[in-house]
Amino acid sequence: MSYSTVASLPYALERLVPLLLAARTGSATAPGAGTQNCPAGFRPFAHSAGKTCVPANPQRIVATQDQNALLPLLELGVKPIGSAGLPLESEGFRFRRVDDFDTSGIAFIGNYWGEANAETIARLQPDLIVGDAYGVDYYDLHSQIAPTVLIDVHGRPLDEALLDFAALVGRSDQAARLRDAYVARVAALLEALGERKDSLSVSVITAGDAGEFYRADTGQALGTVMSDLDLLRPAPQQGEGRFDAFSLETLPDHDADVVLVINFAGDAGDPGFDAFINSPIFQTLAATRAGQTYVIDGTQTAGAGWTKMDAFLTELERILLAPELDVDVVTE
Repeated sequence: MSYSTVASLPYALERLVPLLLAARTGSATAPGAGTQNCPAGFRPFAHSAGKTCVPANPQRIVATQDQNALLPLLELGVKPIGSAGLPLESEGFRFRRVDDFDTSGIAFIGNYWGEANAETIARLQPDLIVGDAYGVDYYDLHSQIAPTVLIDVHGRPLDEALLDFAALVGRSDQAARLRDAYVARVAALLEALGERKDSLSVSVITAGDAGEFYRADTGQALGTVMSDLDLLRPAPQQGEGRFDAFSLETLPDHDADVVLVINFAGDAGDPGFDAFINSPIFQTLAATRAGQTYVIDGTQTAGAGWTKMDAFLTELERILLAPELDVDVVTE
C-alpha cells in the first residue's frame, strides 16, 4: 500500500495500517491500558481486560460479538453502527439472537468467532468498541482504533454482566428496571411452584456431535435462570458445571422428572439434533416415557440478554406449573 493510498483513508484506518503489520509479529500494544487519569469527556471503566478511558457519552459503538455484545446494547435502546455476526454459506450474514430488534443500518464487520475485520472497524470510525471476554486476543489491536471494552458474559451470572453494559452506555436506570422485573418473575415462579420445588427434578441438555450431548445451562441466560431457581438436578448437573461433552451412553444419568432439550438450530433444523432425540437411549428415558421431555428453542432463550432470560422463564412457567405434571417420574 503506497503512502498516497494510506493518506486518503480515514484517520483511524491510517493509524491502523502499521498496527495490522505489527499484530502479525505480536508487537502491537494498547496505549493507555490501565489508565487512571482520563481526558475531558472520558471516564475510566473497569472490565475483563483492565481499565480503559471510555467516552462519557459514546455515539459510534462497534460490537465485536452479536449475541454477547450487540444484543445487550439493543435491549438498552442503544444501536451500534457496526457488529460482528455470522457469515452465511450462500451470501450475506445475520446477527444472531437479535430477531426482535431493528438491526437495519448496522454494518457487518466480520465473523463473531474470530477476528472481526479491523480495517472495516476502522473505516466506521467508532468512538467505542465493545466485545466479550473471548475477544482478548484482538484487544490490543482494536484498542488502537478506539477505546475497547471486553465484558465477561460467561464466567458469572448474566445479570451482573448486563449491568456492566448499562453502566458503559449510561443506561443503568433502565437496566435496574429490567433486573427488578426479572427478579420478580423468578420469585413469582418459585412461589407458584410451592412444595413442588422440593420434589421436582429438571435436566437441561442439548445435542452434540454423533454419540455426544452437553449440559446446556452452564452460563448466560439459561445458566443464570436455573441457578436463581435452584431446582433439583440430576447428579451430573449439580453445581455450575462446564460445557463438556458427555457420551450418549451416560444419558440415563441425566434423566429427571422433566428433561429440557435446548435446540440451538431453531427453525433452521439440525439432523444431529433430530437423531439425538430419536435415539433409542433418549426414547427409553423415564421422562420420555412419561411425556415430559420438552424441546426448547435455544435461539429465543440463549444469549446475553434480559429478553432471553424472560423467554426461558416463560417456557419454565408453561412446563413446570402444568397441573398434570408428574413430579415422581424418577427417584432423586
